[in-house]
Amino acid sequence: MSASACALEKSRAKIHSCFRDDLVVTPSPADSVTWRYNLYDPRNDIGFELGRAEYSLALLFDGQRSLHDIAEAALAQHRIKVSPEKLAQFERKLLNLKLLSSEQTAHKKDLRDPATGITYGPLKEHLLINLVKTNPQPLLDHIYRLAPWCCRAAFILPLLALALASFVYLGVHFGTFMTDAGDTYIQSYRWLLWHFPVILTSIALHELGHAMACRHYGVKVNDFGIGIYLLLATGWVRPVQAQWSRLPLNQRVITILAGPLVSLLYAGLGIVLWAMFRDSQGGLPALFVVMIVASLVSLVPTLLPIFNGDTYLAITEALGQPRLRQRAFNYVKRHWRTAPLEAVSPALRRLYWSTFLLTCLGWVIAWCFTAATLIRLFNHP
Repeated sequence: MSASACALEKSRAKIHSCFRDDLVVTPSPADSVTWRYNLYDPRNDIGFELGRAEYSLALLFDGQRSLHDIAEAALAQHRIKVSPEKLAQFERKLLNLKLLSSEQTAHKKDLRDPATGITYGPLKEHLLINLVKTNPQPLLDHIYRLAPWCCRAAFILPLLALALASFVYLGVHFGTFMTDAGDTYIQSYRWLLWHFPVILTSIALHELGHAMACRHYGVKVNDFGIGIYLLLATGWVRPVQAQWSRLPLNQRVITILAGPLVSLLYAGLGIVLWAMFRDSQGGLPALFVVMIVASLVSLVPTLLPIFNGDTYLAITEALGQPRLRQRAFNYVKRHWRTAPLEAVSPALRRLYWSTFLLTCLGWVIAWCFTAATLIRLFNHP
């Protein structure tokens, strides 16, 4: 049998890889110059981009067609002429990127929520409530066209100085503020009226800060979300990974810091409003106290490196180790199961073990502190 005949026979052989059905696919805006598809992989928290032709070909991998069948379907359905040999190379590329799966649903048990790095399993579907989940790029483009100055240092630095001045004022009047906070949180239930609206607004503005910084540096954002998991509000912004990775480290750091900066500005606004209306009657003083407390409390998880917040992201960027915690926990899990371990350098092995141990210790301390605070709060006379 000739070589060409052998190749034809191989191309007609059944293949078992198919395009994953859990990928989040976002097409380019209708007015985009180049039509591309943003693919977000929820298993690894990584984004990819495929052109229209590449995406059309990828969809033809259904686990049933042979490479020869896919070539015929591409020509008939999309007028794309491609040889089985080129399709085989394309298939290997998609498999390396994990955009194809040999078992369509086997990987779903490994889904992770990027907000915490913890596997929720089947409970995630029922306990995580998505309040907002959208492609924000058109809105970001619109805001940036109207107010490009909002991302410039000449505008941001004076605001930051004013916010820091408000915190100095809060420190000077800290006793008065603690009295008002006690009246709000212990002596009444008025804070319940404002808690979730205030904290969700704070998170939305925090994530908008990240997203606008991405827009300023020319990085597309394909997912913007706000949700509630076990009564805890959470938010996320997911840039196109390929564009994000090409940014210089200093621009990535500025983008990471943009979220906490906006949260500080939000808390500073609450301090100014509290100072102006703290002697007023009605519910406004309680609202401004909640603005200060809730916005600062929501900053704590994102600043603690034991959670997958901004500090953790900055560490992984500085070390060049994306998804460090997940990889460290997987490494330790394989060690305990006596499964074959991946070949890693001694330095990387020490990094994995230290990440695992410090994260576990941090989780224990954080939850003990939270439990003690709640007990003290509810036992307050």
